Amino acid sequence: MPVQQFSFFTDGLKPGQRQTSDYTVDTNLDDERLWVPFGPGVAFQPCQFSLSNGGFIVILRADPGAQMPPHFHSTSVVGYTLRGNWRYLEHDWAAQPGTFIYEPAGEAHALIVAPEANEPAMVLFIVTGGFIYIDNFEKGNMLAYDDGFTILEIARRHYASVGLDPALLDAMIR
Repeated sequence: MPVQQFSFFTDGLKPGQRQTSDYTVDTNLDDERLWVPFGPGVAFQPCQFSLSNGGFIVILRADPGAQMPPHFHSTSVVGYTLRGNWRYLEHDWAAQPGTFIYEPAGEAHALIVAPEANEPAMVLFIVTGGFIYIDNFEKGNMLAYDDGFTILEIARRHYASVGLDPALLDAMIR
């Protein structure tokens, strides 16, 4: 669940602990423990927390019938569909495996997977900054906010709750 009240978030690393070298992440799309719940029918597997700019990289999974709340990004986002089909309510295109998407900063949208879809949609998203949840497209009142810091905190809580070492996430911090 996104933050609804601002507080101080940190990566939790001591000075000098943040890595700057290259690294790999072995995702496992079939290991349910690695999927961090992110709302009804929506979860993610983290790949990177780019805390120098508040961004993050995740594989998002959205089940058939799932819909993310309306939101907009403060910076651009790119995505690549790995499995399934999904779309934004505000557009007439539908993504399928192999679809690349570029989202400019400031565009409001709501991701949805059709209830009749045969499988969950899985999308690699590269988010370069925070995003803001809004009440609806007409009013646009801010409801909550997420960025690399809040996504890291959500992932740490989930890892601890399923018996995974939250320190595994530290290797993904840049």
